[in-house]
Amino acid sequence: MKIIDLSHPMKNGMPVYPDDKPPSIQKDLTHDKDGVQVIRLSISTHTGTHLDTPRHFFADGKTTGNIDLKNFFGRAILIDCREFGQHQQIPLSHILKFKEKLKSADFALICTAWDQHWETAIYFDHFPVLSRDAAEFLARANLKGIGLDFPSIDGIDSTNYPNHNLVLKKGIIIIENLTNLGTLIDETFQFSAFPLKISDGDGSPVRAVAMIDLKKNEIRK
Repeated sequence: MKIIDLSHPMKNGMPVYPDDKPPSIQKDLTHDKDGVQVIRLSISTHTGTHLDTPRHFFADGKTTGNIDLKNFFGRAILIDCREFGQHQQIPLSHILKFKEKLKSADFALICTAWDQHWETAIYFDHFPVLSRDAAEFLARANLKGIGLDFPSIDGIDSTNYPNHNLVLKKGIIIIENLTNLGTLIDETFQFSAFPLKISDGDGSPVRAVAMIDLKKNEIRK
C-alpha cells in the first residue's frame, strides 16, 4: 500500500480565504522551559485542507459530530481538469468524460494543479471552478464527497454560493485546498479525509490521503 499525502501543512502565516482570520499556532509549553511541548491552536474550521459539512450552509444539516464515519472514506477517481485555469469554468461536457468511472466512485477529486499557487497572491485570484451544470451532475452522482485542489467549489466573487448549496443539500461533503492530486493521474486508489469530531461542526481541517494498492494497480497495468 502506498499512501500519498494530499494535505497542506498547518502553520502560522498560511493562506486563508479572504476575510477569514489567520490561524494562531503557539507553543504554550516548550522543552527548554517546561520539559515538554504543548501547542495551542486557534483556527477556523475552514483552515487549510478542510472539509465542509451540510451544517456549513443548512441549520439542520449534518455535522462533523454526527455524519457516519463511512462518509469520509471510500473509492475515488481523479478528474483531470488541468487544462482549465484562471477565470475558467470546468464544463459539464468535460465531467461527462468520466461518467462511467463515476458510477463506481465514492469521491470525485478535481485536479487542476492550482495547488502550485499555494502561498502566492494568485491562489485566491479567480481560480478555476465547476460550472453550475457540472456541479449539478456531480450532486446527482451518488457520491460521498467532492474534493478540489483549489480554495472553493464556488468562485471567489460568488455571493449566493450555488455550488455549495447544490452539493451540501444532497448531504455530500466538500473537501477544499487539496494538494498533490497530480500524482494520482491514471491511478486507482482509496481516499480518506477524516475530520475532528466537533459537536455541531460545520467543517474541520483534515489530513486527506490517497491509498494506492500497488498489487492491484500492477495487475491492471
